[in-house]
Amino acid sequence: MGIDEKYGKRRQITFRIGPLCQDRLNQAATLFNLKPSEYAKAILYKDLGVFDEPLDQRRRTWKKQKRKDESETEEEDDDF
Repeated sequence: MGIDEKYGKRRQITFRIGPLCQDRLNQAATLFNLKPSEYAKAILYKDLGVFDEPLDQRRRTWKKQKRKDESETEEEDDDF
């Protein structure tokens, strides 16, 4: 059973936020190690009481970036 069959057709929504909201959204998302869009979607799902839908099924690139940063710092340490 595919996602469309299980949850129905997906819809995309957009909305605009002000600078204060953007700042607070970035801070809150960082606390949970999420992108701001993922955090906003999680809060929307929580407020609507929809807990069984997946938040995001894309692969996270931050894990790859973290490994890359760690390997770069190890290489720098080896240079000394």
